[in-house]
Amino acid sequence: MLEESDRFDGRPDEQVPVQSRGVTYAQVRVLAAQPNVFAPPREESLVNAAGEGEARVAYGVGDMELPLAIGMVRNGGDATAGPAYIDLDYLLGSLGGHMNVTGIAGVGTKSSFLTIVLRQLLRACEERAKANPADPAKLQVRPIILNVKGFDLFWLDQWSTNFTEDDLRAWKEIGWIDPSPFRAKFFAPQRPGSPNLAIPVGSRSDVHPYSWSLEDVLIRDLFTYLFSDSDRQDDNFALLVADIERLLVDERRGNDGIPERKLRAGSAITTFEELFDWFQDGLDGNGDAAFMTLASVHHAGTVRRFYRRLRRVVYESSGIFRMYAGESHPLDITGGGTDVGLPLVIDINGLADRHLQRFVVAALMKQAIDAQTGANAQAGMHYVFVLDELNRFAPRGHTDPITQLIETVAAELRSRGVILLGAQQQASLVSPRVVENAAVRVVGRTGGHELQADVFSFLPEELRQYVEQLASADKVVHQPSFREPMQVRVPRPP
Repeated sequence: MLEESDRFDGRPDEQVPVQSRGVTYAQVRVLAAQPNVFAPPREESLVNAAGEGEARVAYGVGDMELPLAIGMVRNGGDATAGPAYIDLDYLLGSLGGHMNVTGIAGVGTKSSFLTIVLRQLLRACEERAKANPADPAKLQVRPIILNVKGFDLFWLDQWSTNFTEDDLRAWKEIGWIDPSPFRAKFFAPQRPGSPNLAIPVGSRSDVHPYSWSLEDVLIRDLFTYLFSDSDRQDDNFALLVADIERLLVDERRGNDGIPERKLRAGSAITTFEELFDWFQDGLDGNGDAAFMTLASVHHAGTVRRFYRRLRRVVYESSGIFRMYAGESHPLDITGGGTDVGLPLVIDINGLADRHLQRFVVAALMKQAIDAQTGANAQAGMHYVFVLDELNRFAPRGHTDPITQLIETVAAELRSRGVILLGAQQQASLVSPRVVENAAVRVVGRTGGHELQADVFSFLPEELRQYVEQLASADKVVHQPSFREPMQVRVPRPP
């Protein structure tokens, strides 16, 4: 360095006796050492780019009981250092739970990445089941994939036209010799006016319809999710909703403590049509004793507002709420003859009203929660929800029942096997409880303004500019056992 100073000190006539080779320096963070002795590297020691063995040590792969390959570790330029692994104990609830992915639209490739993680997870379950076929608590996954935009996810069982021999070689490096598309079962909203058909989804003819009758909504304890956040924030309105539900439903607890819900015996109201007729008669002055009692307790304006809101929800429901009995096809993710491990792709993009989309998500999550928190909870079972656009379903600062339900899943239910693989363009717009409780955090290409939000405090400052320039195939992955986020190149899904 002194020679460098001599060469450029403003005296060009002075010749330095040693030819300069320049000076290069780097700042590094030690990720692991074997043995684990904390000492600085010595001057003039040789420095070598890490290979697969060193990368495994650096990210503690040897300490992972259930490592899951999700791509290749980036190692400068186009070089890689073997498969990139995350620990399933941090994904499925043993040490932590859930995964959250952030990235701008298109370049962030959030949905593609989540489907890759899910596909690898299903492969891991299959391999463990073959190795331990008699294990009563063997690892099982029931995937629920919510289609929130377009219909791209309805072609998960078809080969990508962009899949190349280079992509195949990349998968073989990761450890999947014969990559293939998903097997899946597809659902879409029931077509209005049709008892058994789903809305059209491209050229697919194997899409199953879904919908709910009033009885389905009441028995499954979904009535409160029919109403928006603004309605529920009105205490008088919320009280009226609860009173009407008590009027229609008889809820008792069995000897095992599990609530049992059924329509109240002798009730003349079993369908949405009958409920609307009952309200209309009451508002016209011809109500029965039950309506008169209700009207005497609640303000007439609140009663009329409830009636208007419910009619609007049902009539504008795109077919998922059926006026009459016998026409509904409620979604069943806990059984229904569907193979464990067979992904259920459920379209909500076809629902015009965003609140209806939120209702479907809440209905599915509640079903999983009830299955895993009751007396018949199945050991080793995991309900894994893949959900993009989280800011629609659990927005920051909201306290409505649907947001609270998703927050409960994120904060309290990973140990019960209810797991959320969520994504969004801007994590700062999502409930902090949902994002911060994800043990595995993934960042695709993201804007600089978003990266300044507190929710990205886990990301070292020197990585943020790098994240702003990521290619679509690259991700930065963080889990609690990593001393530094892992830079990953993700192959194209088949």
